[in-house]
Amino acid sequence: MDMTNKNYILLPDLISTCPFKIERNPAYESASGATEAWLNSYGISYKESTHNYCLISALAIPQCSPAKLREACDIWTLLFLIDDILDSAHISEDGDRSKEELSKNMIECLQPAGSFKPLTPFAAALHDWWQRILINITPGCRERFLTAYRTSSETILLQDVDQKNRRTIPDLDTYIKFRRDTGFAPPVFVFIEYSLELDSLDECWENDTFRRLLDYTNDAAAWANDIYSFNVEQAKGDYNLISVLMHADPSLTIQQAIDRAGQMIIDRYADFQRVRSELVSWGTKIDNQVEKFVNGMAEMIIGNAVWSFETPRYFGTDREEVKRTRRVALLAPVQEHLIETTCKQEKNSNGNPSEDASSQQTIHQDQSTFNSLSNAKYMDKILQPFDYLKSLPGKNIRTKLIHAFNYWLKTSDEKLIIIDDIIDKLHNASLLLDDIEDGSSIRRGVAAAHTIYGIPLTINTAELVCFLAIQTAFKLDHPRVGSILVDHMIELHKGQGLDIWWRDNHICPSEDEYCQMITGKSGGLFHLAIELLRLFSPMQSDIKKNKLIDDLCQALTFLFQIRDDYCNLVSEEYTQNKSYCEDLSEGKFSFPIIHALNARPDDSRLSGILKQHTDNIDFKREAIKLLHEFGSIEYTRDICLKLANKCNEIIDKLEGNLYLSMIISQLAVICQVPAENKMEQLKQTV
Repeated sequence: MDMTNKNYILLPDLISTCPFKIERNPAYESASGATEAWLNSYGISYKESTHNYCLISALAIPQCSPAKLREACDIWTLLFLIDDILDSAHISEDGDRSKEELSKNMIECLQPAGSFKPLTPFAAALHDWWQRILINITPGCRERFLTAYRTSSETILLQDVDQKNRRTIPDLDTYIKFRRDTGFAPPVFVFIEYSLELDSLDECWENDTFRRLLDYTNDAAAWANDIYSFNVEQAKGDYNLISVLMHADPSLTIQQAIDRAGQMIIDRYADFQRVRSELVSWGTKIDNQVEKFVNGMAEMIIGNAVWSFETPRYFGTDREEVKRTRRVALLAPVQEHLIETTCKQEKNSNGNPSEDASSQQTIHQDQSTFNSLSNAKYMDKILQPFDYLKSLPGKNIRTKLIHAFNYWLKTSDEKLIIIDDIIDKLHNASLLLDDIEDGSSIRRGVAAAHTIYGIPLTINTAELVCFLAIQTAFKLDHPRVGSILVDHMIELHKGQGLDIWWRDNHICPSEDEYCQMITGKSGGLFHLAIELLRLFSPMQSDIKKNKLIDDLCQALTFLFQIRDDYCNLVSEEYTQNKSYCEDLSEGKFSFPIIHALNARPDDSRLSGILKQHTDNIDFKREAIKLLHEFGSIEYTRDICLKLANKCNEIIDKLEGNLYLSMIISQLAVICQVPAENKMEQLKQTV
């Protein structure tokens, strides 16, 4: 093969040179399907057929039981998704704070039930997983996992700080030690111990030879990932083992550095075998468990190498060709980054005048990015309110629903990603405007964007993002996209305008009028997403199914908004994220209030409180008391439960949808307990 072309590299053969046998757990299909449904139920968009993150569990621990494999698929896939978020997050003060809060909340969630409040769906999912693990995990294994997870999380954050501060490339020994904690390998090792149901290894973990075996396993897997991910990382300006080797020896070409890294991994295979033979004996019972664990480490090494060509994570759609030829086309700007670094190193080694050598060994991407909206540097400033809002953890309910409905519509992943992006932009733009129109000072538990960046800039940002969403819609390349987008945006703004007009003129609508309003306001984006998906759906000609999907979409719209009205008045979580009974301060005619005013037209007490737009807690408590007295809270709760049941009935007619059923179940949870019980708990926190 001609490797004189500097735009290509040849990967080392790390699979055929590996002495360990590759196997796949036979329970992979069922376990991965359960994990995919579980993640989607938390609003964490995931498709195993797209990412194959569950597959690495099946390849790395082929000997564990189906139940343990499912638990492995859950945690390893979750860790990959978190890693993806941390890698793609925009480098800014707000982005850094969000990553720190995410990491801290994820660490905090590893505790018993009842003592933790998740801030993100990722933390909620991890907390749920941890409750299952606590049933069977041994005390020693539990503490090892907690320590390893905390260390890895904190080291990853340190790595991010290093990146932000135009970090210097470290020497090889420093990098090796640091790298052992940045890939979540240590908690994975502990989980392999748990998944193989080993209960006697506490003493072994303190043994130096045993720990050296773990380090060599970590090195072999991490360095392989460095080689496979090098192409993408160098294009972003990030460093890894290849860059470190070129730093240590400026005479190396990129290919030579990759070859050297490959030889280092092959040497680690031999180190693993040698140290394995040096392990001491702890007695028959423990030795048998150690053998199973060491076999598990070997299976992880080969499983990781094989999986790297089964996922699009490293080589995208070219992975089959790369696996066959081991030839990879380099992404720009590899030569600019690495050759510039090498030249500077050569200058310093020749004694030429220069800045401090360490300050020269940087690989940094100067081009600012902003959530994929634009690469122009000025956009960082004018889109600050949007960037800030995006950095706040939300529930991603619309993304949940879009992916759930696509279970039936089967639109391609390419179109689905674009449609999800359009809806996400429009939704967040609407939130920026909603907070201004409603006079809200809090969003998702922190200051609303306009209270930080000002109303003029926030309005302009929201409008700009709407146009950027329209620009994104052109990528769908369909003649009907424009008319569908405009029609639904008009309905959304008509609904929002009517809601504001009722509030500002203190005119109470009927329930039917309110439902017509929320069809446009609350259902606008949801209906838009379904219509766009349908354009590219192979089942668009199935009239019966599409009618049922429309009915389900409408029922969900009512459930979502009426439930939101209910939560505003009874939910402790809503109080923490917004404020206590914010709809009363706004003077809004929400569903429970409309029922109360229409049920008791001659009683002016509630109407009088609503007119005041009050923040007075006592007045608000009086209003809640009246809503209970008039039966409006309980009436709203019953409506929500009926809507949830209706949704489930339609889902059954559509032959089921596990993802959507889980979402509806979660939405309906707050309505399962009488509101009076919730209010008693709430009074103690207000």
